[in-house]
Amino acid sequence: MKIGQFAIQNETSIDTIRHYISLGLIIPEKHNTQFDFDDKCTIDFQEITALKKIGFSLNEIQQLMLYRRIGKLTGYDRRITYTSFFERKKTQIDNEIIKLDTMRQNLESALNEMNREIEFDKYIDLETLGIPLQAFELLCCPHCHLPLNILDGKVQNGQLIDAKLQCDHHHQIQIIDGILFIENAKNIGESDYKGTDLNLYSEAYIDEYINTTDINYLKKLHEGLQWSSRHIAFEGLTDEIGLELGSGHGYFMRHMIECFPCTFTYIAIDHDLTKLRWLKKIIERSHPKCTILFICADFLQIPLKPKSIDVLFDISGSSNYAFDHTEFLLKKIDELVKDQAHLHAFYILFKNYVTHSKVPQTFRDGFNIHSIQSNLKELNYHCTEDFETESVEKGGPLENYFVEGEHVSTYFYSGIKAKKPLG
Repeated sequence: MKIGQFAIQNETSIDTIRHYISLGLIIPEKHNTQFDFDDKCTIDFQEITALKKIGFSLNEIQQLMLYRRIGKLTGYDRRITYTSFFERKKTQIDNEIIKLDTMRQNLESALNEMNREIEFDKYIDLETLGIPLQAFELLCCPHCHLPLNILDGKVQNGQLIDAKLQCDHHHQIQIIDGILFIENAKNIGESDYKGTDLNLYSEAYIDEYINTTDINYLKKLHEGLQWSSRHIAFEGLTDEIGLELGSGHGYFMRHMIECFPCTFTYIAIDHDLTKLRWLKKIIERSHPKCTILFICADFLQIPLKPKSIDVLFDISGSSNYAFDHTEFLLKKIDELVKDQAHLHAFYILFKNYVTHSKVPQTFRDGFNIHSIQSNLKELNYHCTEDFETESVEKGGPLENYFVEGEHVSTYFYSGIKAKKPLG
């Protein structure tokens, strides 16, 4: 019979049969380019199936069948030889069962310990992070840049948890649940704050993201975090103020926060209130040692005083801004940054564009390495270290800018802002 009929008769695939033929487990006649399978082939296939069911690998089956074929064993000799193979296999399986049982016991112990820790954590009152009173001097009205006064508020452990702030021009901003947020073009108000759905980002969110994101992109993301951990001089950040533009889901922040000294102030800003609330809850569970401010605002309405930032973390913030704007974001917030400030940045680079690209022609300078370097130089940043990753073709559910056929890399940059030249 032909290979297709043989496959149907034995309820298997043609590819499987071809693989068995290549291993010499089934040896059909061959006429020109066609295989012809007889009853011997059927007997061999049935033996392969039976041996696989009791745990033999194809290599082991190959050896067994060679004994039978070449040795021309009688029924008695065949049973003696096979018994020896079967006993060795049984010993191997018994040892594997013991090994697996030990692994199962160890796994159960680890799970029990984790569950005990989870139950213990439920009874620990997490401290709500707010706006520390000592950091209040960093803030100003985002509209007129005048100092802010506290109209009324709730203070807990030296932090403003809920408060209304107002400048002398009667502009008001609010602190709700420890987050300072500005009513911007999206008209985020108190009702919007309380209505944000944290269930959009469940406890399993990170697992889901990793499982649905291209492995090469995840490796690139980790590469950047590793590069950052080696190129940020954490020990030199005592009493300094850091600002992250567009904290998002906090991959950078969550990876780095424990490295900052206790006297460092980390300001996380994002216009997406739901993401910021979720990130804040995650950070509160980690009991950070440094001071953290969470601000919900557009990049052009950051309520910070001029020349207040010592370290700027532009972790794809400028790149995300560039999808909708032609201006380089750091130029728009340059007044916040001190001379001699440090910049640590990740920039998205498109290596090519397809006709149906999601990046319009007018915005493409924002994803060009030479344009980015030119803008940084114009802002008087002096590069101390930089690095560009290999390009990838896919991301995950958060990287919706990927289009088939385009290649995207990341440019990592560390630099220091020089004083502006006189004249």
